[in-house]
Amino acid sequence: MMIFNCKVKKIEASDSHIYKVFIKSDKCFDYKAGQYVIVYLNGKNLPFSIANCPTCNELLELHVGGSVKESSIEAITHFINAFIYQKEFTIDAPHGEAWLRDESLSPLLLIAGGTGLSYINSILSCCISKQLSQPIYLYWGVNSCELLYDDQKLKALSAQFPNVKYVPVVEHKHTKWEGKIGNVIDAVMDDFADLSDFDIYVCGPFGMSRSAKDILISQKKANIGKMYSDAFSYT
Repeated sequence: MMIFNCKVKKIEASDSHIYKVFIKSDKCFDYKAGQYVIVYLNGKNLPFSIANCPTCNELLELHVGGSVKESSIEAITHFINAFIYQKEFTIDAPHGEAWLRDESLSPLLLIAGGTGLSYINSILSCCISKQLSQPIYLYWGVNSCELLYDDQKLKALSAQFPNVKYVPVVEHKHTKWEGKIGNVIDAVMDDFADLSDFDIYVCGPFGMSRSAKDILISQKKANIGKMYSDAFSYT
């Protein structure tokens, strides 16, 4: 890992209060799809998955928000101030062992919860960039349909690439929502009988990641040696 000086070059906001923050470091560095950076802002050490593919690393894309938690609000406030005043800050990168094993020919199951999509987005983008042809299933769980901030983009990718299947899952029913309802892990459980051959990548709230590991191994024959999430290091 190395320390880099950075500035915020662009911020994109969505209706769901998710912000895509694009930062530029003083030096380019190599990282793998699925790794993350630690951002030092206002005395805080904040880990963020890198959302873009390693081949597109001129700007690093971070997804911030999606929660009313004080830490989430504080983080985007710091990024906005850094952007407005062009304040320089430091990052420590790259981190993480849950990077894409692109030499594998196994089908992929990508499971995201909330802004855990940033990690999954990097994995998926790299798969597409490398023209991986095996089946890729992306399940994205959120509390309400308004939080599907990249829904249209993922639908377009699914339509463009026949081997990519995108399944959004909304926790709470909404009158406008016609897709899957409930817990994203339950949705995966409903759709797969045997996951023993799958490479599985998971990112989201700690509890969701822990559930994915325990339930998919015990009930769907998932292979722990083919499951990847930095959260597993703490479960």
